[in-house]
Amino acid sequence: MFYMGNVMDNMSMEVFIKKVYAFAFRLTGSENSACILAEAAINRMVQASDLSNNMSEDFFMCIAKDICNIYISNPKPLTYEDCEEYEKKADANMLQKIILSLEPLNRITIIWKDVYGFSLNEIIPAVNQPYNILQQVLASTRHQIIVQTLKEGELGEKSI
Repeated sequence: MFYMGNVMDNMSMEVFIKKVYAFAFRLTGSENSACILAEAAINRMVQASDLSNNMSEDFFMCIAKDICNIYISNPKPLTYEDCEEYEKKADANMLQKIILSLEPLNRITIIWKDVYGFSLNEIIPAVNQPYNILQQVLASTRHQIIVQTLKEGELGEKSI
């Protein structure tokens, strides 16, 4: 659906950190929160691994799992005011606003599977949910995004 493509093997440190930050930002919708979340996950993984020799998709997936684990254990509730920067009518901004309105598990599942293209099996340990529940969450979240996108589109057309 919103697939961004695979993370390349042996990418540069800068590209790797940008991808980690982008993942965290999609979950939080806040630049500050994303920085804190990405930094915490990277620091935790660096202590357990050699970051300089490990710029791979697998290492990115490990950090993304850790970000999800940190986020789901303490999600910051978002309000309408938190999402003001996403109220522009551009499709990407509207979609981000819809994603930010999702419950934490729904948000993690849709970003994990549809934005980054990772397998649901890989996220099970981080969210502590069985595969069949994640499939149901993914299906209902996709439906919810479609409905909200259509609704937002109608509201936008009426205001023009």
